[in-house]
Amino acid sequence: MQVSVESVGTREVELTVTPDEGRIRQAMRQAARRISKARPVAGFRPGKAPYELVERMFGRETILNEALSEEASAFYREAIQEAGIQPYEQTLFGLESEDPVVLKVRVPLVPEAKLEDYAALKIEPEPEVSIADEEIDDQLKSLQRQHAEYEQVERSIEMGDQVVAAVIGKADGQEVINMESATLNVTDEMMPPGFAEAIMGANTGDTLEFTLSYPEDFDNEELAGKTVDFMVDISIVRQTTLPPLDDELATKVGESDGIETLTQLRERIAQALFEQKEAAARSRETRAAIDALVSVATVEFPQAALDNEIEQAIQSQRSRLTRMGYEFERYLQMIGQTEEELREQLRPDAERNLTERLVLAEYARAEGIDLEPNEMQAAFRDFAANLYGVYGARAEEAMRNAASSGVLASVYGDARVRKAGRLLADRLAGREIKPVTPIGEPNPDLQEFLDASQEAPSQE
Repeated sequence: MQVSVESVGTREVELTVTPDEGRIRQAMRQAARRISKARPVAGFRPGKAPYELVERMFGRETILNEALSEEASAFYREAIQEAGIQPYEQTLFGLESEDPVVLKVRVPLVPEAKLEDYAALKIEPEPEVSIADEEIDDQLKSLQRQHAEYEQVERSIEMGDQVVAAVIGKADGQEVINMESATLNVTDEMMPPGFAEAIMGANTGDTLEFTLSYPEDFDNEELAGKTVDFMVDISIVRQTTLPPLDDELATKVGESDGIETLTQLRERIAQALFEQKEAAARSRETRAAIDALVSVATVEFPQAALDNEIEQAIQSQRSRLTRMGYEFERYLQMIGQTEEELREQLRPDAERNLTERLVLAEYARAEGIDLEPNEMQAAFRDFAANLYGVYGARAEEAMRNAASSGVLASVYGDARVRKAGRLLADRLAGREIKPVTPIGEPNPDLQEFLDASQEAPSQE
């Protein structure tokens, strides 16, 4: 068998394969027997008709196609081996010529990442995390409001009240806010600054008009830095009665965690805030470390690898929407995009994610980073919970089912890359590398206190 290799793109080659004529003849005779066995020729037992007769009846092309369908996998394996290449995925032969038989196939190659000397790389470590008493107090105030009692009153709005109002906001003549019935807690933390002061003193039925500006660093990018003309119609004013900050409130909000005193609640909140800040700091360091490593790396991958990355992102969105009770096609209609437009939108992030994963995988290989058995088990439990929404014994069952489908290898690779990223961050920040907490290891649910204290905008 003759094999020639030609580069046709980044990490993509075209193989031209010319099988031995004798092997093709033998394969065609075997194919003719299979054909005449499935569709017997009159006067002959199934599979026993002479080759020449079968060829006259069914045609050489039919026999050749049958022969190649049987032999294609073997031809592909041998051609790959002779060419000395590693395919990213198997692709199909195209018939270039029937006589002599010449086959061609475009083969995407496994991605390749090369690291230059990364020993001198460094990042600025994040400052030591600390929690101020004021931060704990803010969380306690939010928990107070979560358990407040509200009574509708017929008086003007005061600081601390709760109001129900229709809020319209326009910037440069364009409507940027439209809330028909928003429930607003009147505090000095209302956004934009000055909103609380602008509605103070108003009564039920009043319509207010005023102009305020959002900070440049406001979370909502569509509103950040914009000057907005507001029109607010007040429909309800409620007096807020906050529960006292005492052990009774602490027991109520922390009952499931065995909290009985305000001191214990403060300690619990402090711990949750610390872990939240610590996780955010480590995440920022990991981001900086990955950026530094990518800057000294050369990465090449075939188009097929990027297409697969985009497909995985699409499938991940499909799964999330399904769990939320939405159909993917309906979601596309809601955002006014076709699937192809969404794929193009996802392409830059997919390319960045693929590049970073390849670079971290090469770093893990170079440094001999691997997963411990408990890390692998925890990684798959986390994967099963996120993708399938299953836990415990059902997660273990999902792991067994996935072992034969190749999913387990993907989960392993992703978990190994994440571990490599954390170890890289420690190294570049100049910290002593410590044993890494198993990925996905369940921790006490401290976050619930912080989640509970975040007052999301509501509508009635």
